[in-house]
Amino acid sequence: MSMLAELVEVVIGVGTHKHTHTAAVLDARTGAVQDRATVDADPDGYAQLLSLAERRSGLRAWAIEGTGGYGAGLARHLADAGELVVELDRPRRPARRSP
Repeated sequence: MSMLAELVEVVIGVGTHKHTHTAAVLDARTGAVQDRATVDADPDGYAQLLSLAERRSGLRAWAIEGTGGYGAGLARHLADAGELVVELDRPRRPARRSP
């Protein structure tokens, strides 16, 4: 199995939330952050993220949290635009203690 960094030059990591999505554009080989943005979680925000990514040359992939939940609309938008989308598992959160 290949590492994503071996296949693309740019990775756009996206944390998804109910009202906003936050993205970081990374150099796939070094991990250096090239750009960041927080946008509304709606079609206009999705277009802004795609525009942000298009400022960088080279092959790119999107690594998105929650493509079955808050990130579903963004994942669909990007797939319809011919973008490579990789789903990430949401981070495990510690169990909450009852009072």
